[in-house]
Amino acid sequence: MNLTQTKVLIRERLGLHFDGYQEAWLQRAVEAQMAALGTTAPDVYLTRLREDAAVMQALTSLLTIKETYFYREPHHFRLLTEHLAPRLLHTRDPNDPIRILSVGCATGEEPYSIAIALRQRWGEQAERWFQISAADVDERALEQARGGRYRSFSFRAMPDDLIARWFTSAPDGTRLIAPAVRRQVRFRPLNLLAEPFPDDLIGHDLIFYRNLSIYFDAATRAAVLNRLSALLRPDGYLIVGTAETLANDLGVLPTRHHEGVWFFAKQSPERLPEPTRGRAATPAGTLPNGWSAPAAEARTRGEATSRRAAPSANPDSLADMRTHPDPRVADGNAARVVATRPYAAPTEQAAAAIRPAARRYQEALGLARTEQVDAALACLAPLGVAAATDPECMTLQAHLLLERGDLEAARTAARQVLDADAWSVDALVLLGRIARARGDLDEAVDALRRAIYQRPEHWPAHFQLAECHRDAGRGDAARREYRIVLRQLTNARAGVGAAQTGPLPSALSLTDLRLLCEARLHGLADAA
Repeated sequence: MNLTQTKVLIRERLGLHFDGYQEAWLQRAVEAQMAALGTTAPDVYLTRLREDAAVMQALTSLLTIKETYFYREPHHFRLLTEHLAPRLLHTRDPNDPIRILSVGCATGEEPYSIAIALRQRWGEQAERWFQISAADVDERALEQARGGRYRSFSFRAMPDDLIARWFTSAPDGTRLIAPAVRRQVRFRPLNLLAEPFPDDLIGHDLIFYRNLSIYFDAATRAAVLNRLSALLRPDGYLIVGTAETLANDLGVLPTRHHEGVWFFAKQSPERLPEPTRGRAATPAGTLPNGWSAPAAEARTRGEATSRRAAPSANPDSLADMRTHPDPRVADGNAARVVATRPYAAPTEQAAAAIRPAARRYQEALGLARTEQVDAALACLAPLGVAAATDPECMTLQAHLLLERGDLEAARTAARQVLDADAWSVDALVLLGRIARARGDLDEAVDALRRAIYQRPEHWPAHFQLAECHRDAGRGDAARREYRIVLRQLTNARAGVGAAQTGPLPSALSLTDLRLLCEARLHGLADAA
């Protein structure tokens, strides 16, 4: 099927690009929709897609990625409650609420996280002081968001005490968000490329625009940034995903940073007002311009909670889900992935073999770290069914096969890891490395972008993506990723030991890695 005109239409309407490896995903979605519409004629389908808003909306729902979760990138919520919101409150009339917009909100986890963070900081006053709107192009996702009902996987980065405080358990295993939080967020459909924006969107103080732009090309990013900038007040702020800062530093808005967290400010940096230090440090008191502070006990509790480190994702929580996102489906969309596959619980035979699998994993890991690759593979070989259900064993096996140069076997093993643990960043990075070694840069970039979408701070994925862009002659994209690696290593205050890239250390020390990134940047600058 020739999808050229369909791709052009989707790019024009949604800003999404489906080229190379990602085209197969688009084709599956189009074929499914054509079957649902009862047509086999591509020209008839394309006419319906152009003229029928419901058909376009249905395709949009198929193509947009639904993966999101509460308190994703929690440093942004600390930035909001401890720095940006106090600045805004400092200069605002108390009868003029702070307006916050979450774009690409999907099923609502981000805007609800914003509301919870504000309530943790300012108690019930937050409902009066802050007005939260949320928007997405997928109206089906918005309906789910309005319902405020979530399964366990949405909570994989949220502290337990916040879950207990703001959610109630339902008999079907889901959790319902507190009515007060749900009442504070207003959801609406919005296409970032549609002309014009509604007038009531103008005048926001802060926009969350996270984990969308990483899949837009530079021209689309610039167009969207200009449109979002027009929605901000003169002293407004824009927050993008951690991995997206450099990609959106296009001269539209100046960058700022606070305690290592980057964001964009519409106002020139030197004109930004400083918040009142006494208010930030005092548990109770009076805010400027008539704002009243919440009780000391509630405020102290909220600040303490906001500083807790969020737990890492727990693969065991996948057992509570009915479906898994399929990591092998290309996610060319800027928002969320849709394709799902059934979750298969381990068999009794596999469960009985867990203990010997753990022992053999440790033995194989020890052999691998002394460069005895064949011996390590032989150690894993007798595990049989246990190896097929143990992500650690399969990941190590895939690493070893790649080290030995057996690309097809390594690729098969990495895909088995993703069948068992759909959110394995190690497996996605492995697939990226394998695809690059095979010369399939489109597949490599797709896998690495998925890894970064799941864990934006994972520097090995950024480094491999930089290398892919360099191989493909995409100098600007490569420079952006090398700079991200350097910044992440600096922020982490990494030492000079071996760089860890999965179960096995890299051949490069962190010092050598920094030097390599700097050399690559110099080489790309000379070639420009």
